Amino acid sequence: MSQNVPQKLLTARVSEAVELAKARMLPDASASSQSAQACVDSLPLVFACSEYVRDISQRYPDWLPQLFQQGHLDAGAKVPTVDALRLSILQQYAQQGAQVPLDEDVCMQSLRLTRHREMLRILWRDITRTASLDDTLTHLSNLADACIAVASEWAHQSIEIRFGRALDETDTPQSLVILGMGKLGGRELNVSSDIDLIYWFRQSGFSDGQRKLDASEYFRRVAQLVTRLLGSVTGDGFVFRVDTRLRPFGESGPLVMNFDGVEQYYLTQGRDWERYAMVKARPIVGEQSDLDALNQLLQPFVYRRYLDYSAIDSLRELKRKIAISVRQKNRHNNIKLGSGGIREVEFIGQAFQLVRGGRQMRLRERPIKTILTTIADMKLMPEKTVYELCDAYDFLRKTENALQAMRDQQVHTLPDSIEDQLRLVCMMRFESWEQFQSVLQEKRTLVAHHFNQLFSDWDADGSLQHTDADVASASAAVVAWAVLSSPETENDAALAVVESLGMHASEPLLESLASLTRGGFYQRLTAQSQSRVDQILPLLLEAALLQETPEDTLLRCLELVRKVAGRSGYLQILVERPPALDRLVNIFAKSAWVATFVSRHPIVIDELLRDNSDEPLPTREQLEQEALHEAGRLAELELDEQMDAMRQFKQARELHIAKAELTENLPLMKVSDQLTWLAESVVKAVLLLVQKPLIERFGHPGFVEEGIQHEAEVGVVAYGKLGGIELGYGSDLDLVFLHNSRGQKQYTDGEKSVDNGLFYARLAQKVVSFMSTQTPAGVLYEIDLRLRPNGQSGVLVTQIDAYQRYQLDEAWTWEHQAIVRARMILGSDSLSAQFEKVRDTVLSREREIAELAEEVSSMRQKMRDNLGSAKPDRVHLKQDAGGIADIEFMVQFLVLAYAHQQPQLLRFSDNIRLLEAAQQCHLLSTEQSETLQETYLLYRGMLHRQSLQLQGADVELDPLVTEPMAKVVSLWNQLFDSASVTPHRNPES
Repeated sequence: MSQNVPQKLLTARVSEAVELAKARMLPDASASSQSAQACVDSLPLVFACSEYVRDISQRYPDWLPQLFQQGHLDAGAKVPTVDALRLSILQQYAQQGAQVPLDEDVCMQSLRLTRHREMLRILWRDITRTASLDDTLTHLSNLADACIAVASEWAHQSIEIRFGRALDETDTPQSLVILGMGKLGGRELNVSSDIDLIYWFRQSGFSDGQRKLDASEYFRRVAQLVTRLLGSVTGDGFVFRVDTRLRPFGESGPLVMNFDGVEQYYLTQGRDWERYAMVKARPIVGEQSDLDALNQLLQPFVYRRYLDYSAIDSLRELKRKIAISVRQKNRHNNIKLGSGGIREVEFIGQAFQLVRGGRQMRLRERPIKTILTTIADMKLMPEKTVYELCDAYDFLRKTENALQAMRDQQVHTLPDSIEDQLRLVCMMRFESWEQFQSVLQEKRTLVAHHFNQLFSDWDADGSLQHTDADVASASAAVVAWAVLSSPETENDAALAVVESLGMHASEPLLESLASLTRGGFYQRLTAQSQSRVDQILPLLLEAALLQETPEDTLLRCLELVRKVAGRSGYLQILVERPPALDRLVNIFAKSAWVATFVSRHPIVIDELLRDNSDEPLPTREQLEQEALHEAGRLAELELDEQMDAMRQFKQARELHIAKAELTENLPLMKVSDQLTWLAESVVKAVLLLVQKPLIERFGHPGFVEEGIQHEAEVGVVAYGKLGGIELGYGSDLDLVFLHNSRGQKQYTDGEKSVDNGLFYARLAQKVVSFMSTQTPAGVLYEIDLRLRPNGQSGVLVTQIDAYQRYQLDEAWTWEHQAIVRARMILGSDSLSAQFEKVRDTVLSREREIAELAEEVSSMRQKMRDNLGSAKPDRVHLKQDAGGIADIEFMVQFLVLAYAHQQPQLLRFSDNIRLLEAAQQCHLLSTEQSETLQETYLLYRGMLHRQSLQLQGADVELDPLVTEPMAKVVSLWNQLFDSASVTPHRNPES
């Protein structure tokens, strides 16, 4: 049967791969043997059925011959132990030739290469049926255990190098405990499964390194590194996708907890679904004494000392949710979640474990087939029933592995494509797709029958009876919220209720409502959090219905609820303070950007809770004082604490500005002023923070000129929107760093003296890292340094005289255009005056007008071609002909062309005042200047509103846009006509 591969699957690529592999496995005829020939004969089947195996075999052509020669592909080959696989990973690491004691990149590569090699071995034997299903599942589980163990060892070593060993309160070393959940816990891992992990440690304490960490932070770093080593996608792929959401409090909870916290959680807040999950929990990594203590802690939570028939209602509720989920998400072809699928078999075993496991130790095993066999031995179910369940389970698991073996993807749904159906038929050893489906349906029907029968039997024992009619009747509820929040509600009923409220029932809205009222996310919340979610959701729905776009508003509010549900104190405050809730909903309705911003950074909710509408926005000086005061407060803290605190400082003030704009109709120019001042203040505060430790380490930079000692200074020049005082929400900062060091002895005055250039390079690097690094509190600002001399290849901080020489002798015209909007935002009066002198000198050079016009126009045309809208019914507000970039280029052209005659063109860096100056210099008529100013502000206002709704600069073609664009095109052509530059075309043409 293994050679009966349909011709449709034997593509040229498969045939080529087969011939190459065959040549390596049988280099000459004398090497042929019965086992070798059998292996070669299986090549078409394996390569045709599994693209993953074929790709790995071609990528690493020596692996398959080696596995064959070592006997690892034979029918009698033993499943390798965890220790053997662990040794294989370590040997792979040694072969990579790492240059440091622990190279993270090499660690990742070693894990991934070992995984690929073992998967090649596993899938070959599984597809060719030289391994049993149990062997395949055991091999996969052993591989996962080994990878987790080695990743844990490496993570501990890496953290220990930096922070020492982790000690408990008695100064006894301790290490991370890793629990495997689900199929990994039951040693039943499938081919392309996630691994569900929970990270715990024994007790609080500190590390003993030079820089001490408390135990929770120490093990959080270890756990993060384990997760990264296993789950990060590199050029070599991943090892296992890691899911940590089964931990206490789910996604909103800490990544690691100590045993006291774990015990308290399960004692006071543990949910029924967590009992189900803990049935499969298996320690993979940890000291034996810790594992014993953990077992004693968990057993009372999972298993009651009595026959726990109280669990039946919870199990029945889960059964209803499974049925609803299958209906709503059309999972009928899903062999895991659909009716009669794998999960129902597992659920049957878990039901007996939870009800009777407290009294019957035999029912505390993890593998499902072991449990089913025990159930039969205990006469709790007929042997025939158990046999049918085990047989169906094996068939379903083989099908699952076959689906996932095709491309190493986590798939549970039967394929629609003919090719994949043929692959599945081949691997499952059937003659046709119809024959396979018939047998599969027979197995699933039996499972579904026994699954439903289980609850019929328990209902007969006197438990509350619920049938599928209950699910249907629940959807007839009259009150909208009662229907939406009911666990029995089907998708069609929810859709009808949402539409009856006058909202568009989009799929995202329905999914979000379901998740927060009856879905898995809601079920993982604590009882207190669930109660607060239940309280606030109907209030949010009521408030959203009063807005112009109620469905968008509600969806944004629901996303916030998801983010803060684990810290539900915020929800309680909103419930108790209706004006604050109304304020939040109103602002969310007006701005998708604000809603997303608040959801990403919930700490700023405090700003929304404040009714400070009568409080004036701060002045530039006040913002700077606040920022510098914050920097002084943070000076003695650790870097990560400084970074988070500065991000929170900026976020609160940015939201204050947004709230003022949305509730008080703050003019655009004032919004940009506020955002610009905030950015300037933050840059000053950050430079102060990062400069302090550098000065403590290296001293102050200085230089000697004409025999006199001077203190060197650094300045920061802003370009673009920040330079033009036109910053928007979420804008990047275009910065250039300058210093004034010159002459002799250009180095710092500390004990560890360094060259000034090196000092300032490190300073700039640290400023950029401080601001642009992603932390739990987000990013401060994205920094762009590409406008410095020589761009990305140039030094990070330029000496100001060198800056002047570059601008005068080497810079392109577009760089001179950029300097029109440049201004120094940080620097001494002396350095600022030097920069202004350089800027004036560069901009006031006399230029040949026609040549300048050609260069400016040519650059603008390239931008339009590359960045403009290519859609006939849309227009790009910035880049299309007549757009905002045209106005900016016209202003820059006028400055470069006439500043040598009109010095007042050098005074400002913002476009509005430059257009006014151009009018005063009679370079533009009053009408032309006012037209360009009005249009520029119109565009900026539209772009600003677009950004507040998280939309781009691409808008529908409309007279509101095309008419001013046509005016700008006309003015462009008038301005450049004398230089014989190719004219712009109107946007509507």
